[in-house]
Amino acid sequence: MEAKIRDCLAETLSSSEFRASQKCQMFLKYVVEETIAGRQDSLKERVIGAAVFGRAPGFETAGDSIVRVKATEVRRRLARHFQDRRKDDLRIELPTGSYVPVFHWEKSAKSSAVVAVPQATRQSIGWWALWLASSLALLAVAWNIRQRATPLELFWAPLLQASGQIVVCTSGAPALTTTDNSVIELLRRPHAPGATLRMDQFAVSQQVHTSWPTVQAIGDLSRMLGEQRKPFQLRSPSEMSFEQMKSQPIVVIGMFSNPWTIELTRQLRFTFELADDGHYLVKDAKHPEMVRHVRGLYPASAMPVDYALITRLVNAQRDRSVVAIGGISGLGTQVAADFATNARSWEQFARVAQSGWEQKNVQILLETRIIGNTPSPPTIVATHVW
Repeated sequence: MEAKIRDCLAETLSSSEFRASQKCQMFLKYVVEETIAGRQDSLKERVIGAAVFGRAPGFETAGDSIVRVKATEVRRRLARHFQDRRKDDLRIELPTGSYVPVFHWEKSAKSSAVVAVPQATRQSIGWWALWLASSLALLAVAWNIRQRATPLELFWAPLLQASGQIVVCTSGAPALTTTDNSVIELLRRPHAPGATLRMDQFAVSQQVHTSWPTVQAIGDLSRMLGEQRKPFQLRSPSEMSFEQMKSQPIVVIGMFSNPWTIELTRQLRFTFELADDGHYLVKDAKHPEMVRHVRGLYPASAMPVDYALITRLVNAQRDRSVVAIGGISGLGTQVAADFATNARSWEQFARVAQSGWEQKNVQILLETRIIGNTPSPPTIVATHVW
């Protein structure tokens, strides 16, 4: 019977009613797996909120209705999914006022079996005992396969679950333009002896220009947010204020090309600085003697190594959490954005991260080697959770 329940669950999760809502899928699979494993007594609001939606174990349910809202939505989707099914099919229901699913298998018009809710008849009690014994025998297997939020979803949960749109503050700078033919000719051979250029020979473009690696970083982020069905809007650093940075969920892209990243991280453990001699410094406040020096070269592809930093600051009011993603160069930013939106990268991080990172502030220092114009897959140099 357990196999039939799992088959029914898999078919339900892949149906048109559920495949459009990942959170409803996660909710239903978790409560069904917990019930199969005999842990239906633990299906309480706070437990589900922590296990499925990344809430803190003791989160305040009065002000956070995510579990109740999703339970109501799951009930509606289940009702629509099973309304046209044959009467002899197995059916999954989530009773109103409960988070414990029940499984109906209507064998005929006169008798029906209800799994996970003991009945008063001897026959149903015997079936329940057999089902429970089978569940206990498969407890270890069920524990490993039950559905939980992925590390990627747990990292982004404070922003994904916030109300309203996410603001993506992307790096950019105005370009200099000129119509002076003598300047254009000089730029074609910039190493001519005695060549000089004056600022009055240029005009500042009203358009903000962004490097191609940063565009790729924005593309990675927009893909991930699209998969999570989370709307967002793009803004340049000049369009942001301190008040806005403190009042909404924000993703900041870029390091030295985005002043907000430097501002957000300047008092944290890992920081990036530009020295007077043109070297970039990667500093660790916990180990101040360990300063990584990177010679700034142009173009960025001439740099043999790049470092990048991913920072998440979780606000007590989840609508105000911030994620900052940036590297020394655009290539470093590109690598960091790929890491931040890649499920496998977060599985790698979760294996080495400090326990309890899911609800805490996080910094991840990455290193990448530059070969030609291509950055290598990043290596996690250090992490900090607090």
